Amino acid sequence: MSVRLAGAPRAGGWIGRPVRILLLLALLAAFVLALRRVDPARALEALATVRGEWVALAALCYLAILPLWAWQWHLLAPRTSSQTFSAMLRVVVTTSGVLNTTPLLVGEATGVVLLVALTGLERTAAVSVLAMDQLLVGVAKLVVLATAALLAPLPDWMARATLGLVVLVAALGALLLLGASRGIWRGVAPRRSGAGGSAGERVAGALDALPAALAPLRSFPRGGGALALALVKKAVEVCAMLCMQRAFGLELPLGAAILALGMLNLSTLLPIVPANVGVYEGAVVLAYSRYGVPAEQAITLAAVQHLCYLVALAAPGVLWAGAARWSRAPDGGR
Repeated sequence: MSVRLAGAPRAGGWIGRPVRILLLLALLAAFVLALRRVDPARALEALATVRGEWVALAALCYLAILPLWAWQWHLLAPRTSSQTFSAMLRVVVTTSGVLNTTPLLVGEATGVVLLVALTGLERTAAVSVLAMDQLLVGVAKLVVLATAALLAPLPDWMARATLGLVVLVAALGALLLLGASRGIWRGVAPRRSGAGGSAGERVAGALDALPAALAPLRSFPRGGGALALALVKKAVEVCAMLCMQRAFGLELPLGAAILALGMLNLSTLLPIVPANVGVYEGAVVLAYSRYGVPAEQAITLAAVQHLCYLVALAAPGVLWAGAARWSRAPDGGR
């Protein structure tokens, strides 16, 4: 899961680039303006009253996304002798760390490389896993936004962005279902000639491998299970936000957490700053301001929540990658 939530994973092409950039700049500007209005003394007072046990529970909720994500990819990937849950967990943990600390597409490329290297997938299958993951993440985000809209009217900009997301998720779904259709490339793509063939032969070979790579879209147990896990990951994110509200002593309706998650889902589609610093906080502050939460409390909550998110979803991958590099160094890195 981009987790993204968490999580998850990213969908940079779902909303027009100029619209996305303007939205992110607006969120950054809103965050900066909110900071200028903040009373430092009141912000420190809000931080001093935080209940640590609820913050820890929120971090555990975010951490639970990683095994759920690994299970989801385990269902989506073709079965190989190396494609075990433990190997997939390593892929997901490392990919999540890169996704949350680097620019757009670096994390996605890392995921493909690790799927090939650690689980033995063919490159076409590895790319297909990411493509199917993006489709399921998009569907899960739409479910979050639809739920938020049922509980309270969405702001105009969110409604417009949601419509664009619907169109692009539908387009991606149609494209993947087309590729997954049995026998669609029969008689179109020649037999694969291996990695040493021409560029045209390699492309034809990739097209020939698509139906098998996208087989989960034709399987209810695998595709339906992966979709259920994508929805569970979003539910876990909502639980983390509810824990954070309790940590700050806020008695808000469920819709507040769902709206905040919906705003985060839209605002973090295209990361233009490392770890979405500022954009993440701006989305959370904007969501909670609609429920009358004071700026000092909203900003402090957003900062602590973002820190929990990064500790849970980025730190394990960074530490795992560092430990692996250290173990490969001569004399154990000494």
